[in-house]
Amino acid sequence: MSIVYALCYLLSFLPLSLLYCLSDLCYIIVYYLIRYRKKVVVQNLMHAFPTKTVHERKQIEKRFYRSLCDLLLEQIKACTITSQQLLQHITLEDIEAIEQFYKRNRSIILVSGHFGNWEWAANLLALQTSYTIHAGYQPLHHKGIDRMALHIRSRFQRKAMPMVSLFRHLTTYKGPPQATTLLIDQAPLHKRNSCNTTFLAQPTTVTLTAAKLAQKYNHPIFYIQTERSKRGKYRVRPILLAETPAQLPVQEIAERYTKKLEADILRNPDCWLWSHRRWK
Repeated sequence: MSIVYALCYLLSFLPLSLLYCLSDLCYIIVYYLIRYRKKVVVQNLMHAFPTKTVHERKQIEKRFYRSLCDLLLEQIKACTITSQQLLQHITLEDIEAIEQFYKRNRSIILVSGHFGNWEWAANLLALQTSYTIHAGYQPLHHKGIDRMALHIRSRFQRKAMPMVSLFRHLTTYKGPPQATTLLIDQAPLHKRNSCNTTFLAQPTTVTLTAAKLAQKYNHPIFYIQTERSKRGKYRVRPILLAETPAQLPVQEIAERYTKKLEADILRNPDCWLWSHRRWK
């Protein structure tokens, strides 16, 4: 076990109230001292909100860094959080929208962005729906952080696997209905697996992975909307994007989930991960 993973694991036993105190300290260090990816955040916000004033973008920027620090400590807590503790902080609405397809013996695809607490949301879905959740991910460069992320994504009957393994799994799987979770706001690795659209007021290349899988296997595809009602409290709601994706163009499916994510960001911009290079 790496030093980073070991430290995070030990911290995860602290109650969330104390972890949020650490988050307040983390905010001061990250925002004012380290200035973590400050130029990237400022540039992203300027491009996404050209009509807002400098002051308005500055307020979003500060709220984002506070949310980012909260998210970091919440992810650390996810290493050891119990199901009972998790359910005190996050709730699932309209579960029947998903369960109806399990009863009909249909696998599904669930998509979300780096918005709110996407890991808690996936764990919630694993806990409260009948589906086994298969999470596709790209391995991280830092081995300790990658191991921690893999541990978090393997709890509560979730099964995490690299994208290459996930594609192979979907091709050969013959078992009970399953749910595949994918993030839709990651930079596409290959141009042939992307399309161009307008996202947050600028031309953007979006990944087609989720859309292609939904169309190929005709799996109903949902956008998982995560709303933070207050600090440490989230609501999750599945929104059906297409019941029979095989009947739709891939670009149309991708456009549907991209617009849902955009609407959430415009409604609550500080909950998105602005520190990533979204536009190159």
